[in-house]
Amino acid sequence: MHPDSVPGFRRLIMQARVSDPVLLNERAMSRMVTHVQWLLRRVGDSGIRLTTAGWLPPAVVLDATTELDWGWPVSANRENQIIPLLELRTHMRDSGLLRVSRGILLQTLKGHALAEAPRQLWWHLAATVHRNRKQVVSDATRLLLLFVATRSLDSDEECLVAVARGLDTIGWAEADGSPVLPERVAHLVREKKRIMNRLGVFLPNQQGLGFSFVATVGGAAFARAALQTHAPVEPVAEA
Repeated sequence: MHPDSVPGFRRLIMQARVSDPVLLNERAMSRMVTHVQWLLRRVGDSGIRLTTAGWLPPAVVLDATTELDWGWPVSANRENQIIPLLELRTHMRDSGLLRVSRGILLQTLKGHALAEAPRQLWWHLAATVHRNRKQVVSDATRLLLLFVATRSLDSDEECLVAVARGLDTIGWAEADGSPVLPERVAHLVREKKRIMNRLGVFLPNQQGLGFSFVATVGGAAFARAALQTHAPVEPVAEA
């Protein structure tokens, strides 16, 4: 980061109250992890045998669309047609909650321990939401979380511009050396934002189609938790 940008960045961190305790009640946390907890419970101790193509079987997809609102305008029983469900399962694998062994979707030890512990599950999701194999995606996600924690941005465009400027500040650029474009940011954070949509981090947009970049109260708390260095170590209830 250029030295001239450091004071402003420090002010932003103070505005986001990154070091403050996260004061969100367990009922709110439980609501935010509903989709994740449902899938962990559905996998259960015995696991789910995937189709030969590697998808969740149609019966499980039907259960998911019956039990939960995915905000997806497609009525189907195939996982690859319900993108939010597919992305959630992928994220749960990447965050260490699910794994696949010999064609069977299984809980990991972590997933088993957190299936009936919504508070600890919420903290685990916050601590791992930024993870990605591409550093630029991780950085863009952290910057997005920082602005979410402030709850100071009122429009999607304003948020994307702010994250783009943040990426410029820490040394990222387009391939030709020009500043990062807001459109690039939208692409970089697309999948992470969809996961956070499922967690209730963002408000629905005014047209009622999809989600905006405007954070909920619980979303700001989630972002603050994600930005803290260490999630609190709490005893995990037995599943």
